[in-house]
Amino acid sequence: MIGAHATALLPGVITTTPHARYLALHARLAVEAQHRGWTSKADLGRFHALVRRAEVVLGAVSVAHGDADDGHWLRAGSFGVHGVNTIRPELHRQQTIDVGRTADVYSRVRGGYLQTYSGIEAVLGLTDGARIPAPGPAADVERLAALDEALNVAERDKPLSVADLDALRHLCVCAVGDAPDGACVRGAYFAGSGGSGAVGAHRRSATLLVGALTEEHVDGESVDMAMDRWCCFRRGLSDLVGEDVHAHALVWRGALLRNWSVWAWRLIWARLVSPLSSTGTLEHAVAEFVRTLPNATVREVLIDGLPSVVDDIGTPLPVEHDLYDEVPDDGDWTVLGMLQLLAVGARRLEHLDPAARRAFADEASDDLGPGYVASWLTRNADRRLAEAVADLAKELFHRAESVSRQKMQWTRYGLRLPTRLRRVGDQWRLEGREGRGAVSLRLPTFTNVMQQLGVLGYDGTIWHPGRYAVEVTS
Repeated sequence: MIGAHATALLPGVITTTPHARYLALHARLAVEAQHRGWTSKADLGRFHALVRRAEVVLGAVSVAHGDADDGHWLRAGSFGVHGVNTIRPELHRQQTIDVGRTADVYSRVRGGYLQTYSGIEAVLGLTDGARIPAPGPAADVERLAALDEALNVAERDKPLSVADLDALRHLCVCAVGDAPDGACVRGAYFAGSGGSGAVGAHRRSATLLVGALTEEHVDGESVDMAMDRWCCFRRGLSDLVGEDVHAHALVWRGALLRNWSVWAWRLIWARLVSPLSSTGTLEHAVAEFVRTLPNATVREVLIDGLPSVVDDIGTPLPVEHDLYDEVPDDGDWTVLGMLQLLAVGARRLEHLDPAARRAFADEASDDLGPGYVASWLTRNADRRLAEAVADLAKELFHRAESVSRQKMQWTRYGLRLPTRLRRVGDQWRLEGREGRGAVSLRLPTFTNVMQQLGVLGYDGTIWHPGRYAVEVTS
């Protein structure tokens, strides 16, 4: 459900596509493939070789410029360029970069990072997303010509020195905002013909994110928290952003609040199975999970004991943030805190307006969603908390086992169960570690792209609207 929200709210972004200039580079490569008549299967190898070499040039220029600083990180953002772990050591060791040799090793994928970006490039209309892509309707050939030099340099055999790379700093990922190819990508996101639905979503989300980050210092906290404060907990947001953007903000509100509940389940599961990193019984894991819970009823702790979740005019209050603030610096939530996070989500069902509620809970198929938690609280209200939670924990084990069986597959090596949790008799064993981080709504990636495109600015301390913010925000 969270992934579906992210796709609808930020259709031109996935977590692995943080660099605007790669979008432009791949569109320019699509123009080049069309110019050279590369369309057949036999041409695919030649095209992939050019992609890889061009990506290495872009990466090497950006690494060299980043090392020289010159305000690079204020414009490029916090994501390293693709292949940095191969490119930087080579450049530091040799003081040159052999494009051909590095292109052979910087990525294990035959087409480099084209495959990572191709779906997004198709959504934006920069390419058609094919194996050898053709330029899309948003690919402005004249503007993309700003990257001609990157392709020319990519096909040279002579290694590039640090001085050569310095002379090419206009090709750095941090320089895309004011470059013609940056204008092309900005148009694809916010004004192009990649799809009016996507363009509208990008403009409205950009408007909200610029508002959420302006005058904020988010070095030590996530962009998601700033967006929470803006879309979920700010009074008078409708008057501030207008009716159309406010309707979009309500969808964000539902998605952001739901993500807290999803995170709570991830935290609960990771904590529940952690004793099984050494083989043990279900009973032992459950007993350890409920060991620190207070001697009280579900009603006393998770119903009557909750604070109000809205203010006097119905605006949500930041209860989730308050719970988060109680977590120690090591990020180790208490079991009670996790359960309170779930209970707050269930309480929100009563108070969200329809648009936010639809995004918050798909009541038709909301497995383990806020509706499930609300029903569980009602059924178990007068039971002792530890007893009720122990039964819930056992149900989670049974659910995990059932889902694993539904997904099991026969392979050439035998039966494969897609799970880290193995059961042999009455013993269970966790192989590896379960993820306990929050699910990404792609906001950090979108922030990075907007920073590079000049829609957002950062001075090293606080955020502010970028030089092109007025052009792209609704």
